[in-house]
Amino acid sequence: MTGYGRGTSPYQDMTVLAEIRSLNSKITDLRIKLPVNLGEKEIELRNIVLQRTQRGKIEMAISFEGDLAIDDVVFDKGLIRKYFLQLQEIVSEFGVGPEQILHEILKLPDVLKTGNNSEIDENLWKSILEATHRAIDHLVIFREHEGRSQFTDLLQSVTSIRDMSPQIDPHDQERLAYVRNRMRQKLEEYLNGDQVDVNRFEQEVVYYLDRLDINEEKVRLQQHCNFFIETLTGDLEMKSKQLNFIAQEIGREINTLGAKAQWSPLQHLVVGMKNELEKIKEQLANIV
Repeated sequence: MTGYGRGTSPYQDMTVLAEIRSLNSKITDLRIKLPVNLGEKEIELRNIVLQRTQRGKIEMAISFEGDLAIDDVVFDKGLIRKYFLQLQEIVSEFGVGPEQILHEILKLPDVLKTGNNSEIDENLWKSILEATHRAIDHLVIFREHEGRSQFTDLLQSVTSIRDMSPQIDPHDQERLAYVRNRMRQKLEEYLNGDQVDVNRFEQEVVYYLDRLDINEEKVRLQQHCNFFIETLTGDLEMKSKQLNFIAQEIGREINTLGAKAQWSPLQHLVVGMKNELEKIKEQLANIV
């Protein structure tokens, strides 16, 4: 689910800023951007974020506003000099100036390094955690707002499918009567007026109509829709997988109805159900 959260916390003469963004994804993909001196805390921060966000393509960044005096962060001058000499030799023929080369070098990995005293101050770490949790709190609120909207859409779509099911019966009776008469006409045309064995004819009609019978599909479709609504409105924490499974069963019954229908009004209902089912699938791809 999509969302954005921002949290701050004071520390001495500066402010710790935590920002977190979440995009729709079926898997968990977390990327954290930290100042170089916080590398040792990345795993702990990852665990906190994963535990509270559960799923999605998530990006989080920790930064500082104000005068940040971290004495143990320095430039690796030897590495920068090596990068500069090599790049200057390579790009000399392209007319690239030293300023441009240096600007790009500062983006390269390992040009910053920490000193021996890299232990993080306890109060600073508390401020970072506080800012992180505030950012996640805002993200959760954002997600909950989106979730309520998705809940309404899902409930509306599955209810529409369930409400279409009773509309099948009148069309089904018309369909069976039409098939019966059509079979009799074709048989009479084929036999060209010869005597028809009524009992045999009835047996064939019953067999054929039994293959076109959709009562079981209608019952199961109603049951699946009710089960979907029960799961959607229930207390289950992680609903997406179970709702996906139920949606697959709903789709299976709708497809069977469409295959057996062979009657235009019923096909129209089936198309309407499939349209609502596609809406459900799109929403389920975005929820936790």
